Amino acid sequence: MAGKLCPKCGNFTLFETLTGRKCTKCGYGVYVPPNNGKGGRGQKCPICNSMSMFNGKCTKCGAKEM
Repeated sequence: MAGKLCPKCGNFTLFETLTGRKCTKCGYGVYVPPNNGKGGRGQKCPICNSMSMFNGKCTKCGAKEM
């Protein structure tokens, strides 16, 4: 399964992590701030019990709502 195109090395090796995306070949990383950079507390995650659920995804443990 191919990832997204990495802007640094040009390969399809940019995969999603808990905090954003990271290239498995060159190590290039892209961080996506929670709640589109607006900040805030978020909703309570049912898995890790932290207030870090933004837009259906927990930024702490990576859980996603179905």
